[in-house]
This record gives sequence, structure tokens and C-alpha cells, in this order.
Amino acid sequence: MALVFGIGAGLFTLGIIWGFSLLMCIILSRAAGGAKYGGFALIVLAGVITVILIIYPKEGLVPEPDIRITDRMFWPRVIILTLISIFALLCFVFMFIFHWTEPIYAKPIKSKRF
Repeated sequence: MALVFGIGAGLFTLGIIWGFSLLMCIILSRAAGGAKYGGFALIVLAGVITVILIIYPKEGLVPEPDIRITDRMFWPRVIILTLISIFALLCFVFMFIFHWTEPIYAKPIKSKRF
């Protein structure tokens, strides 16, 4: 099972559903007529979906064995990537300051031939 910071896909799904429901509730609270109560209906629907997802879990009660593949070079790679990004940004800034913004002055024509 894929986890992001120890949180599974189900909790992300519930967060998206509840976030959308609350956003629509706020948006529909300014509506006129029957659409004004649509936000309440979305909150109830989000609650029903939450109860269904909690009652019927996808996995069994016995957890699978924890088999982790570790990467000991993760933090050194992150540090190197950060340093490379900082130096690339500095090079871009210096290139902009000293090369692209350098004024080009017109030189006088020495001959009168056209």
C-alpha cells in the first residue's frame, strides 16, 4: 500500500471530498432560492460517503508484513540537488545582471561612404 507521510489514499480522498463540500457550501450560501440549501445537501452527502468508506475498509484486519526498501543516499542527493539549484539560480541572476543588461553604445561612423 502506498503511503505519503504515513497517510493512505483513503484519507486523501476524504480530505478532497470534504474540502470540495465545504467550498461548495460556502459558495452556495450566497445563492438565491433552492440552491441555497445545496451546500447542506453536499455536507450530508460527504458524511454518507465518509461513513461508507469507514464501514467498508479495503484491506483486511491483519496488516501485511512491513517490507521497506531504504535508500541511504536520499539526503545526500537532496543536498546536492539543492546546492546545484542554488548555484544555477545564482548563475542565472549574474548572467542577467552582467551580460543581458550591459549597455551597448553606438560607435561613430568614421567614413562618409554609404
